[in-house]
Amino acid sequence: MAKRGSPNINIVTTIKDLKGKVVLKITKNEYIVIKKDGSVISYNKHEYIQLVDGLAWSPDMLNHNPPVHIGVCEMCRNPGFSLFGPKTPTSGLVCMSRAKQCECGVLCCPQHRELCADKRWRCLKCAEKFKGLSLLNKLFLKKADE
Repeated sequence: MAKRGSPNINIVTTIKDLKGKVVLKITKNEYIVIKKDGSVISYNKHEYIQLVDGLAWSPDMLNHNPPVHIGVCEMCRNPGFSLFGPKTPTSGLVCMSRAKQCECGVLCCPQHRELCADKRWRCLKCAEKFKGLSLLNKLFLKKADE
């Protein structure tokens, strides 16, 4: 009969949001099993989570070349209120290569950002403000060459 010991490696990764609330706690375990004939087998147990942008991620991906870093979309974590009732919050975890940071400092997933006329990515709140200000500028200001 094979002898299975306690985990040789037991890694717990904890991700918290800006308020210190735990968003994700995920584990990685590695076991070594020694059979009666002396052969050694190594087992790895990894957990994955699906990010809001569709990517399946595990802490092991931080060791890739290049590493896959993740961030937390605050708008996913704290969704606003809609006409149809409160929206359900999600983990908000997003791959950093697909996330953009708004000028207000909020990290946005692809669902909660918008490319404005000045070719800058903004969160939905800042995009609405930008649209309103640009509309006011068009109504009340005219170009100097006219």
